[in-house]
Amino acid sequence: MTAAGKQGRLGVVFIHGFNSSARMWDPLISSLEQDEGTRGVTALPFSYDTRLWQVSPVRRIPGFDTVADSLKEFLDTDAEGFGRLVLVCHSQGGLVAQRALTRMLAEGRGRDLARIRRVILLACPNNGSELAMSLRRGLLSRNPQEHELRPLNQQITDAQRIVLRDLVNAREVTERTCPIPFSVYAGETDKVVPPASALSTFPDAAVLPGDHSGIVRSQRCYATVRRLLLAALTEPDATGAAGASDATETGAPTEESTTRTTSGPPPVSPGSFPDALDIVRVAERIPDMDDPDFRRQVVALMRRSLAPHAGFTAGYRAHPRDHLLEIVERCRTHALRGAALAAFRDAVTALRPDDAATAELRAMIKDPE
Repeated sequence: MTAAGKQGRLGVVFIHGFNSSARMWDPLISSLEQDEGTRGVTALPFSYDTRLWQVSPVRRIPGFDTVADSLKEFLDTDAEGFGRLVLVCHSQGGLVAQRALTRMLAEGRGRDLARIRRVILLACPNNGSELAMSLRRGLLSRNPQEHELRPLNQQITDAQRIVLRDLVNAREVTERTCPIPFSVYAGETDKVVPPASALSTFPDAAVLPGDHSGIVRSQRCYATVRRLLLAALTEPDATGAAGASDATETGAPTEESTTRTTSGPPPVSPGSFPDALDIVRVAERIPDMDDPDFRRQVVALMRRSLAPHAGFTAGYRAHPRDHLLEIVERCRTHALRGAALAAFRDAVTALRPDDAATAELRAMIKDPE
């Protein structure tokens, strides 16, 4: 892939957990690669040494600082050239990512972090794991990674404080700060990392089906990760340009990309489903779409329209683009997806009938056959 191609794509760094490997992500990555909607995504699995015991006298199990420095180099080398990155982390991998980011801030590299559009934590022991503590203390006493998985670990607490202050709640990009949203999820039946630890004090936190390992295999987890990746793809970069798709990977304009630039997204034929990103880019230009109450009105109208058949639900998201993607994705997976998408169009039309973006949305979405 050329450097220009990488700049127009989203690199997704997958970070596994304790006593696991990068292969744990294979099913999720395979689903992303087969999904037409995520064609602008490149998977970048990060691997590091983790195990219960190290029997070799000439090798050791690396501590978090060592693994974090390895991740920093991975971001600089393997992820070099990607203008957008998302970190998807499971369990201990989330702690490694937080350590790496705080170490980069300490080095004055806050501006280098601006390409990281989101960090997703799945069943991350932000407040430690108490499962089998007495047994772990005895059997894994020489494992430096296990030490940091214990509750109230000072280094973990310090890293999380910096993450919340200088990343999650940061207002500007400086050498020591960089606004990066963290989306944090607990496993519904996870006893290894209970919700109180996984969710901690992060503001954007929720629960997904599954136990500690099963959380990454649930359909809702895939749908959630997909939605967040699509949101990252639509975000403008420092120049104000949105993410490019495969059609423009080489930097050479195609017939389709030229048409979209001059005439907007093409209309969708009955029975087909448009690109979610195209819908969102048009819909977010409609007046008041940045108002949560307005978006709730849209969903309420859709629900009433579809109620005699199957109804409609879409989880609320604070960011307008995230919420719109959630609504469109719920249309795509709806039993009557054509009718659901038409209900979205009709709801927006009822609320903002005379806006130019509404007219563009009507031209994109046709009635189902």
